[in-house]
Amino acid sequence: MSSMMDAEKNTIFCRAMVQQDDRERYETVLFAPRAQQHRLWALYAFNQEIAKTRESVSEPALGEIRLQWWRDVIAELRAGTVREHPVVAALAVAQPSEVVFNVLEGLIDARGRDLYDDGPTDQAALEEYAVSVGGALCEAALHLCHSGVPQPDMIDVVRRSGGAWAMLGLVRAIPFHWASNRNYVPGDKGLASLATTDADKMFALAKGAINDMIGYASAQYSFVKASSVRLPRDLRHLLLLNAQLGLHIKALKAVGNNPFKTREPSTLRRLAKMMIASVRGR
Repeated sequence: MSSMMDAEKNTIFCRAMVQQDDRERYETVLFAPRAQQHRLWALYAFNQEIAKTRESVSEPALGEIRLQWWRDVIAELRAGTVREHPVVAALAVAQPSEVVFNVLEGLIDARGRDLYDDGPTDQAALEEYAVSVGGALCEAALHLCHSGVPQPDMIDVVRRSGGAWAMLGLVRAIPFHWASNRNYVPGDKGLASLATTDADKMFALAKGAINDMIGYASAQYSFVKASSVRLPRDLRHLLLLNAQLGLHIKALKAVGNNPFKTREPSTLRRLAKMMIASVRGR
């Protein structure tokens, strides 16, 4: 009984973390079958733990130590050892496969890039990063929720959706990153944009690169929406971020792709969009 109570407490902890720090992904889990939800809360809480590394440390070396701690967690979970940490314990209950462990290790490695200020060298490097974080997370969720072995085309479509969502997230976070002297805008324009303290000048410098970032997200959104791949009903929640993508892209387009001026879609609009997508399976 005590073990069951502890597991429930850990799940509640993870769910609260995701609800607070990753609201839109949290909303997609509400559409998942109840039997899958505890796995998703654990996975997405793990993602938050490593995604917030940069904000949790004062220098890159400390961030590297934190990420290594999570690499050690994965190695120990493989061996059947569970550290006393609610997210680790919840992840153990989710029973990740070897494939999922591999994906999570790659996710940790990708987050190591967040610790440094130099930014991506070009658009291709940024796209690779987006897939390494967002695409990998969606693939891990697919493996955790699928009762068998996912087909390659299913993996491809969820990775594309996740990569597009991560790229859009980088666009939406540009005002925050710029104010924090962080840069995810690729190339020289991205570095130059950090040198100004004026938001309008920053956007003018980075506009071409921002358009490319949104263009990538839009292309992946359209691909996933038009894909012939149809996930089973109990897995449709894995593509619901793609339904939200369209709303955000439309909102950015209305203000000339300027993330400093965009208005976020309301919760009601997001939920309605996901409800329709969940029913249609698209």
